[in-house]
Amino acid sequence: MTLRVVIPPHPLIGHWLSILRMKTTPQAIYAAGLEQLGKWLTYEALRDWMPYIQEKISAHQGETEGILINSNIQIIALPKLPGGMELWVGAREVLPNATLCLEEIPNENETKTGVIIFCDQISNGANLIKTLNQLKEKGLKEIQIRVIAAITASEGLKKIGEHFPELTIYSACIDPEIANENELIPGIGNPRERLNTRIT
Repeated sequence: MTLRVVIPPHPLIGHWLSILRMKTTPQAIYAAGLEQLGKWLTYEALRDWMPYIQEKISAHQGETEGILINSNIQIIALPKLPGGMELWVGAREVLPNATLCLEEIPNENETKTGVIIFCDQISNGANLIKTLNQLKEKGLKEIQIRVIAAITASEGLKKIGEHFPELTIYSACIDPEIANENELIPGIGNPRERLNTRIT
């Protein structure tokens, strides 16, 4: 198995990525751009991963076969601050029943529990690898995890793939270079600064 990185060819994803890249984009629109990417990337990630059931439903003119989301299987949203929270705000539109966990998830998880990690960008991969190792220690397998990232860097993806080859990541773009720990090239700037966020 090799790391699977999905870049959906959706014009809305390309549009909002461009808005994030523009250095003149104001803070409120920048936040909205992350929200929109969170929604559309999550929509794509759930296509072949969200648990559902098929059952008979009563329509106005008789019975038919219906598809319903299986709410008995827990999905946990794990946003990484700061930009991951904005991604989650958008994703919540398509995941209204997900359980939000800030930084930590419960120690006891069912074998079918799904976890979606939201992070604004993946640079060298170190922070995400740390989170994935914590999830592994709690018994979660790579197939139970999806990662939503606004943008990613080739270097970080390579390192993640070496440690977690069965993981799937959804992103708007893969940037070729890293400027520093908080910025890629061409990148979307430093989300912490552009969202005017202080983390203590």
